[in-house]
Amino acid sequence: DGVPPFVWHGSIRSPQIAEQAAYYGDGFFHNNIFWNIEHTSQMVKLYRERYEHYGHGRADQAIVGLGGQVYLHKNSQDAVREFRPYFDVAPVYGHGPSLEDFTAQTPLTVGSPQEVIDRYASMRDHVGDYQRQLFLIDHAGLPLSTVLKQLDILGEEVVPALRKEFATGRPAHVPEAPTHASLVAAAGGARDATVYAEGDDVTGASPDASRSDEKVATS
Repeated sequence: DGVPPFVWHGSIRSPQIAEQAAYYGDGFFHNNIFWNIEHTSQMVKLYRERYEHYGHGRADQAIVGLGGQVYLHKNSQDAVREFRPYFDVAPVYGHGPSLEDFTAQTPLTVGSPQEVIDRYASMRDHVGDYQRQLFLIDHAGLPLSTVLKQLDILGEEVVPALRKEFATGRPAHVPEAPTHASLVAAAGGARDATVYAEGDDVTGASPDASRSDEKVATS
Protein backbone atom coordinates (compact mmCIF):
# COMPACT_ATOMS: atom_id res chain seq x y z
CA ASP A 1 0.00 0.00 0.00
CA GLY A 2 3.03 2.27 -0.17
CA VAL A 3 2.90 3.24 3.50
CA PRO A 4 5.84 2.24 5.72
CA PRO A 5 4.98 0.52 9.00
CA PHE A 6 5.22 2.25 12.34
CA VAL A 7 8.55 1.32 13.90
CA TRP A 8 9.13 0.30 17.50
CA HIS A 9 12.66 0.30 18.95
CA GLY A 10 12.93 -2.32 21.68
CA SER A 11 15.42 -2.14 24.53
CA ILE A 12 16.26 -3.78 27.83
CA ARG A 13 19.10 -1.63 29.11
CA SER A 14 20.61 0.30 26.21
CA PRO A 15 20.05 4.09 26.36
CA GLN A 16 21.33 4.27 22.78
CA ILE A 17 18.14 2.56 21.64
CA ALA A 18 16.02 5.11 23.49
CA GLU A 19 18.04 7.86 21.82
CA GLN A 20 17.61 6.25 18.40
CA ALA A 21 13.84 5.93 18.81
CA ALA A 22 13.59 9.55 19.90
CA TYR A 23 15.76 10.79 17.02
CA TYR A 24 13.49 9.25 14.41
CA GLY A 25 10.26 9.99 16.27
CA ASP A 26 9.48 6.27 16.44
CA GLY A 27 7.98 4.28 19.28
CA PHE A 28 10.07 3.07 22.23
CA PHE A 29 9.28 -0.33 23.70
CA HIS A 30 10.92 -1.21 26.99
CA ASN A 31 11.31 -4.88 27.86
CA ASN A 32 10.16 -4.28 31.46
CA ILE A 33 10.52 -7.93 32.44
CA PHE A 34 13.79 -8.59 34.25
CA TRP A 35 14.54 -5.13 35.65
CA ASN A 36 13.03 -3.10 38.45
CA ILE A 37 10.57 -0.32 37.72
CA GLU A 38 13.14 2.35 38.57
CA HIS A 39 15.27 1.24 35.63
CA THR A 40 12.26 1.17 33.31
CA SER A 41 11.21 4.62 34.47
CA GLN A 42 14.69 6.01 33.82
CA MET A 43 14.81 4.60 30.29
CA VAL A 44 11.37 5.91 29.38
CA LYS A 45 12.17 9.32 30.86
CA LEU A 46 15.28 9.55 28.68
CA TYR A 47 13.31 8.63 25.58
CA ARG A 48 10.57 11.17 26.31
CA GLU A 49 13.05 13.98 26.94
CA ARG A 50 14.96 13.27 23.75
CA TYR A 51 11.74 12.89 21.73
CA GLU A 52 10.80 16.42 22.73
CA HIS A 53 14.36 17.63 22.14
CA TYR A 54 14.20 16.48 18.51
CA GLY A 55 10.97 18.38 17.95
CA HIS A 56 8.52 15.52 17.47
CA GLY A 57 6.13 16.80 20.14
CA ARG A 58 5.83 17.11 23.88
CA ALA A 59 7.53 14.53 26.07
CA ASP A 60 4.22 13.07 27.17
CA GLN A 61 3.20 12.60 23.53
CA ALA A 62 6.03 10.14 22.83
CA ILE A 63 4.82 6.64 21.96
CA VAL A 64 5.74 4.17 24.69
CA GLY A 65 5.18 0.44 25.07
CA LEU A 66 6.01 -1.85 27.98
CA GLY A 67 6.44 -5.57 28.37
CA GLY A 68 5.35 -7.63 31.33
CA GLN A 69 4.93 -11.18 32.53
CA VAL A 70 2.20 -12.74 34.62
CA TYR A 71 0.79 -15.99 35.89
CA LEU A 72 -2.92 -15.86 36.65
CA HIS A 73 -5.35 -17.83 38.77
CA LYS A 74 -8.64 -16.99 40.44
CA ASN A 75 -6.76 -16.49 43.70
CA SER A 76 -3.17 -15.63 44.43
CA GLN A 77 -2.48 -18.66 46.62
CA ASP A 78 -3.25 -21.10 43.82
CA ALA A 79 -1.35 -18.96 41.32
CA VAL A 80 1.81 -19.14 43.44
CA ARG A 81 1.35 -22.84 44.15
CA GLU A 82 0.98 -23.68 40.45
CA PHE A 83 3.71 -21.42 39.10
CA ARG A 84 6.44 -22.03 41.67
CA PRO A 85 7.58 -25.43 40.28
CA TYR A 86 8.10 -23.86 36.85
CA PHE A 87 9.84 -20.80 38.25
CA ASP A 88 12.22 -22.85 40.36
CA VAL A 89 13.63 -24.81 37.41
CA ALA A 90 13.47 -22.20 34.62
CA PRO A 91 17.01 -21.12 33.56
CA VAL A 92 15.71 -17.71 32.50
CA TYR A 93 15.16 -16.79 36.15
CA GLY A 94 18.74 -17.63 37.01
CA HIS A 95 18.12 -20.14 39.82
CA GLY A 96 18.87 -17.26 42.17
CA PRO A 97 16.17 -15.08 43.74
CA SER A 98 13.12 -16.73 45.23
CA LEU A 99 9.78 -16.32 43.51
CA GLU A 100 8.77 -13.83 46.19
CA ASP A 101 11.94 -11.77 45.71
CA PHE A 102 11.65 -11.83 41.93
CA THR A 103 8.03 -10.66 41.94
CA ALA A 104 8.93 -7.89 44.38
CA GLN A 105 11.90 -6.68 42.35
CA THR A 106 10.53 -7.03 38.80
CA PRO A 107 7.15 -6.70 37.06
CA LEU A 108 6.57 -10.48 37.22
CA THR A 109 3.15 -10.78 38.85
CA VAL A 110 1.82 -14.11 40.06
CA GLY A 111 -1.67 -13.77 41.43
CA SER A 112 -5.33 -13.07 40.80
CA PRO A 113 -6.63 -11.06 37.84
CA GLN A 114 -7.26 -8.08 40.12
CA GLU A 115 -3.70 -8.18 41.41
CA VAL A 116 -2.39 -8.12 37.85
CA ILE A 117 -4.73 -5.26 36.95
CA ASP A 118 -3.64 -3.24 39.96
CA ARG A 119 0.07 -3.88 39.36
CA TYR A 120 0.06 -2.93 35.70
CA ALA A 121 -2.33 -0.01 36.08
CA SER A 122 0.25 1.44 38.47
CA MET A 123 2.93 1.45 35.75
CA ARG A 124 1.58 4.84 34.66
CA ASP A 125 2.72 6.27 37.97
CA HIS A 126 6.29 5.52 36.91
CA VAL A 127 6.35 6.07 33.13
CA GLY A 128 3.33 8.29 32.43
CA ASP A 129 0.51 7.46 30.03
CA TYR A 130 1.67 4.81 27.60
CA GLN A 131 0.17 3.21 24.53
CA ARG A 132 1.04 -0.49 24.42
CA GLN A 133 1.19 -3.23 27.05
CA LEU A 134 2.43 -6.65 25.96
CA PHE A 135 2.46 -9.70 28.21
CA LEU A 136 4.80 -12.68 28.16
CA ILE A 137 2.55 -15.69 28.76
CA ASP A 138 4.35 -18.79 27.48
CA HIS A 139 7.33 -18.53 29.80
CA ALA A 140 9.14 -20.84 32.21
CA GLY A 141 8.27 -23.98 30.26
CA LEU A 142 4.52 -23.79 30.82
CA PRO A 143 2.58 -26.44 28.86
CA LEU A 144 0.36 -25.32 26.01
CA SER A 145 -2.86 -26.15 27.84
CA THR A 146 -1.85 -23.89 30.71
CA VAL A 147 -0.81 -21.08 28.37
CA LEU A 148 -4.18 -21.20 26.63
CA LYS A 149 -5.97 -20.94 29.97
CA GLN A 150 -3.77 -17.97 30.83
CA LEU A 151 -4.74 -16.28 27.57
CA ASP A 152 -8.42 -16.80 28.34
CA ILE A 153 -8.14 -15.16 31.75
CA LEU A 154 -5.99 -12.36 30.37
CA GLY A 155 -8.38 -11.64 27.51
CA GLU A 156 -11.60 -11.94 29.47
CA GLU A 157 -10.70 -10.23 32.73
CA VAL A 158 -7.41 -8.35 32.63
CA VAL A 159 -7.16 -6.66 29.24
CA PRO A 160 -10.66 -5.08 29.24
CA ALA A 161 -10.07 -3.66 32.71
CA LEU A 162 -6.65 -2.28 31.79
CA ARG A 163 -7.97 -0.68 28.61
CA LYS A 164 -10.64 1.09 30.63
CA GLU A 165 -8.14 2.10 33.29
CA PHE A 166 -5.61 3.44 30.77
CA ALA A 167 -8.28 5.50 29.02
CA THR A 168 -9.38 7.11 32.27
CA GLY A 169 -7.76 10.46 32.78
CA ARG A 170 -5.58 10.31 29.69
CA PRO A 171 -5.10 13.89 28.44
CA ALA A 172 -6.61 14.64 25.05
CA HIS A 173 -3.23 15.63 23.61
CA VAL A 174 -1.67 12.24 24.39
CA PRO A 175 -2.07 10.16 21.21
CA GLU A 176 -2.91 6.53 20.69
CA ALA A 177 -0.19 4.41 19.17
CA PRO A 178 -0.44 4.49 15.37
CA THR A 179 -1.85 1.44 13.67
CA HIS A 180 -1.08 0.62 10.08
CA ALA A 181 -4.69 1.41 9.16
CA SER A 182 -4.38 4.87 10.71
CA LEU A 183 -1.10 5.49 8.87
CA VAL A 184 -2.65 4.48 5.55
CA ALA A 185 -5.63 6.75 6.18
CA ALA A 186 -3.35 9.66 7.09
CA ALA A 187 -1.43 9.13 3.85
CA GLY A 188 -4.61 9.44 1.82
CA GLY A 189 -5.27 5.75 1.29
CA ALA A 190 -3.46 2.79 -0.14
CA ARG A 191 -1.64 2.99 -3.44
CA ASP A 192 0.33 0.65 -5.68
CA ALA A 193 3.88 0.75 -4.34
CA THR A 194 5.20 -2.13 -6.41
CA VAL A 195 8.65 -1.52 -7.88
CA TYR A 196 8.61 -2.86 -11.42
CA ALA A 197 12.12 -3.91 -12.40
CA GLU A 198 13.40 -4.48 -15.89
CA GLY A 199 12.82 -7.96 -17.26
CA ASP A 200 15.63 -10.47 -17.71
CA ASP A 201 16.27 -13.95 -19.12
CA VAL A 202 15.24 -15.60 -15.85
CA THR A 203 12.15 -13.74 -14.72
CA GLY A 204 10.89 -12.65 -18.10
CA ALA A 205 9.47 -9.30 -19.04
CA SER A 206 8.47 -6.84 -16.34
CA PRO A 207 4.75 -6.44 -15.52
CA ASP A 208 4.87 -2.97 -17.04
CA ALA A 209 6.10 -4.40 -20.33
CA SER A 210 3.41 -7.07 -20.27
CA ARG A 211 0.72 -4.46 -19.81
CA SER A 212 2.17 -2.40 -22.65
CA ASP A 213 2.10 -5.44 -24.95
CA GLU A 214 -1.53 -6.08 -24.03
CA LYS A 215 -2.47 -2.51 -24.90
CA VAL A 216 -0.76 -2.81 -28.29
CA ALA A 217 -2.46 -6.12 -29.01
CA THR A 218 -5.93 -4.80 -28.18
CA SER A 219 -5.60 -1.42 -29.82
